[in-house]
Amino acid sequence: MADLKARIEKSLQHYFRSGHKICAMLVTDLFNVRYLSGFTGTNAQLILTPKKRCILTDSRYISQVQKQCPDFERVVYEKGLVETVAKVADELSCKNLGFEGHHVTFELHKKLSEGLENCEWVNVGENATKIRMVKDEEEVKKLKKAASIAARGFLAVKSKIVPGAKESNVAMELEFAMRQAGGEGLSFETIVASGSRSALPHGVASEKKIEEGDLVVFDYGAMSEGYHSDETITFTVGQPSARQKEIFQIVWDAQRKAIDAVRPGVKCADVDRITRDTIAEKGYGKLFGHGTGHGVGLEIHEEPRVSWVSQDILEEGMVVTVEPGIYIEGWGGVRIEDMVLVTARGAEILTRLEKSSLELK
Repeated sequence: MADLKARIEKSLQHYFRSGHKICAMLVTDLFNVRYLSGFTGTNAQLILTPKKRCILTDSRYISQVQKQCPDFERVVYEKGLVETVAKVADELSCKNLGFEGHHVTFELHKKLSEGLENCEWVNVGENATKIRMVKDEEEVKKLKKAASIAARGFLAVKSKIVPGAKESNVAMELEFAMRQAGGEGLSFETIVASGSRSALPHGVASEKKIEEGDLVVFDYGAMSEGYHSDETITFTVGQPSARQKEIFQIVWDAQRKAIDAVRPGVKCADVDRITRDTIAEKGYGKLFGHGTGHGVGLEIHEEPRVSWVSQDILEEGMVVTVEPGIYIEGWGGVRIEDMVLVTARGAEILTRLEKSSLELK
């Protein structure tokens, strides 16, 4: 079981000890609700203070909350969310209530402000999105399981990636295989992009048929117990050409150098710079436009961001992707992606597939 007490303590440090003058924190982002309480339903909010924790939900989830969140005081909506938050805030004599500015919509903020006239609303800003950056042992275990499920799914269908196969059919086979391997869902819409379409960074599977000699980019992931995997492999159907080998080797070198640089204390922007400089030195810098990676966890894209604008610094326990690419319009593209865990010794690769050449192994 996850150590929810440790997670809540970490969140309290973000919410209450970072300069914000609040007496309670309203958590509305369901991913944060799940992280802090274990609740897996589709409607709940948390109100946290240093001494009290409440979970607010509707009548559909009374039994589920009782089972999944035994350490939380259950508060069932009497009318709606605004009235329920007002009731709890009044019981706490709360005059300064924190909220997740990244998640609360303008409309909801307006309703809450009108419903709690005597309460000041304090946006906790980026703190709300950063509480999940460093993963605990339970989370790492789930991420590894998700990566293993995804790899088993791919290996089950790789023999079907042949000339004449439709991208959409192969994607469907992969999704089914990941389900059979124990996945509870997809991390995102599966990308299968072949031939010139492989130059599309987000080229989701189409009706195009894979042809002999095509570059094929597979970007896919599985979910397990709410946690995601994310992995990209690029290969050719048949023998690769000299140019395909050249582009692949540049991307491979960039990814390996970046992974070797991953360790606690390293700036995410510096990891991004390594991939970008390696590709630019070979003359393809303008053909790599996206960031080098991102955090992965309960969401497929989380903090920290591994990009040239990131202010984040890697810490032990973070899980990020490293996914440089080169995309040549009208010709094709190469991307190689792994999920890595930041450890005291460096990067531990969590994804499973062999990616060292264009030959599908």
